[in-house]
Amino acid sequence: MFSNPLVDLNGFLLDELIKDLAIIGISNFKNWEIDHVTDNSKNIKRNSLFIAIKGFNVDGHQYISEAISRGAVTIIGENKIEADQDFTYIRVKNSRKALAELVNKIYNNLSEKIRLIGVTGTAGKTTTSSMIDHIITKIVGKSGLIGTLYNKIGTEYFQDPNKFTTPDIITLNKFFAKMIESKVDYLTMEVSSHGLKLDRVWGLDYDVGIFTNLSYDHMEFHKTLEDYYRSKERLFKYLEEDKAAVFNLDDKYANKLIEITKANVYTYGIYNKNADITAKDIKLGKEGLEFTVSINHDIISNLGKIVHPITARLKIPLLGYHNIYNTLAAFTTALILGFPLFKIKTAIESFRGIKRRMEVIYNQEFTIIDDFAHNPASLTANFQTLKSFKYNKVIMVHFLKGKRGIPANRLNAQLMSNWAKELKLAKIITTRAEEEVISKNKVLLEEEEAFTEIIKANGIDIENTARLREAIELALSEIKKNDLLLIVGGPGLDRAAEVIKEYL
Repeated sequence: MFSNPLVDLNGFLLDELIKDLAIIGISNFKNWEIDHVTDNSKNIKRNSLFIAIKGFNVDGHQYISEAISRGAVTIIGENKIEADQDFTYIRVKNSRKALAELVNKIYNNLSEKIRLIGVTGTAGKTTTSSMIDHIITKIVGKSGLIGTLYNKIGTEYFQDPNKFTTPDIITLNKFFAKMIESKVDYLTMEVSSHGLKLDRVWGLDYDVGIFTNLSYDHMEFHKTLEDYYRSKERLFKYLEEDKAAVFNLDDKYANKLIEITKANVYTYGIYNKNADITAKDIKLGKEGLEFTVSINHDIISNLGKIVHPITARLKIPLLGYHNIYNTLAAFTTALILGFPLFKIKTAIESFRGIKRRMEVIYNQEFTIIDDFAHNPASLTANFQTLKSFKYNKVIMVHFLKGKRGIPANRLNAQLMSNWAKELKLAKIITTRAEEEVISKNKVLLEEEEAFTEIIKANGIDIENTARLREAIELALSEIKKNDLLLIVGGPGLDRAAEVIKEYL
C-alpha cells in the first residue's frame, strides 16, 4: 500500500517546488510542470523529477540517462553535470535531504498534523514504542505504530518482510496521509540509526523524542561508535524548543544529548536519583515485574498539565530488568502527552509484551524462551533475566548476525562465553536459517567461523546448522526435564516458535 516510491503532483511548477532548496547550481533551467517525484528510475513517468541518490551499492547518478529516456524532465543530484535542452539539472549538497524537503512540502508537512513520537536507541526501541502505542490505544481508542515488527494504523496492520525499521520519507508521508484520513492522531515510531544517518526522517516534526540507551551495534554500517552516536544525536539536535526530549539518565550518553537539544528535557532511570522519574522496590520473577515508579519532580505535559511528585506501584507481566527501563520510558512519555496517571497505570499493567521479546513459548517439563536479542546490550539483558530462573542447564539456538561482519559475531561469541558458566550453558546450536532470511541478513561462512572459533576456544560445545528446522530438531532432541531452551537472535529465528510448536 505504501511501498511505491513515487509521489504524484499533477502539475506543480518547478520554480515553486524547488524555491526553498539549498541549491548549488542549476543547468538549463526551464519551468517544467512536474507531475511526479521519485528516487527510483524504474518508476519514472512523463514529466517526472528524478532525484539521484548515492547509495552504498548503487549510485543513482548512473541512472540519469535512463530516467530521462523514461520521461524525467528535471534531475536533482550531487554531481556536477551540464544538462542539455531535454532536461534541467539542479545540483545540491545532499540529495537525500533534498528528497525529504520536496516530499514534505508536497504533502504539506503532514507530520505537523499528527502527534509524532520517535524512539531511538540500541535496545528497547520495539518494546518501548509498542508499550507507548498500547497506552495511547487504551486511553484514546486508536493509534499508529511504525517499527520492526509491523506498521499499523488503528486496527489495520501492514507488513512487509523487506522493509526497513524506519521507512523512506515517501512511504512515511503516505502513511501520515492514511492516518489523517483514518482520523488517527498519534503515531509512535522506531527511529533507527540508519534512518537518521540516511535522512529518512529529515524535516519531520517530532513532538517527543526518546533515547533508550546506546552500545556497540551496527558497526558494519557506522564503523565507529562515535559515528553511531552522531546518528542518534540527529533526532534530538533538531527537536524544536516546544517539543519534548526523554532520556535514560542511567546511560552515559544521555548527558551529551541533553547538552545539544533545544527541547524540554525529561529524564528517567533506576540508579541515577537525579532523574525526573525513577523505579524502586523492584521485584523480578518468572511471572513478571513489580516496582514502584516515583515521580520526583513536577512534570509539565506538552498540553500544560502539571503532575506533582507522587508514587505508584506497577505490576507488569514482562520479564527482565531491562523492561523496567522500557516501562519508565513509556510512562514518562505518556505523562508528557498529558494522559492521567491512573489511566497510564491501568494501561501499562494490561500490556502483555510483544512477540520475540523474552517470550516464554513453553513452560512445562522444560522451558523455552524466545528472544530477539542480537547485540551485546540486549544479550546481556537477556542473560541477566535468566538469573531469576531455576533450571538444570541451557541449550541455546542462536541465529548469527548475518552480513554484520566478523567483529560483531566475535563480540557476541565472547559475551556468551563470559556468561557460559553462570548460565550453565551446555551447548550452542547456531543456524544460518538459510530458508528463512532475505539476502541482507544471510550469514556468511566467515561470520559463522569467527563465532565458532571463539566458542570452541572457551570449551563450549557448539554445532552449526544451515537450516532453522535442523537447529530446532537438534535442540529438542537434547533438551531434558528442567532444562531451558533459549532461542536467541535476529530475523532468522522469527518462525522458530511456530516450528517448535509442530514438535510439541
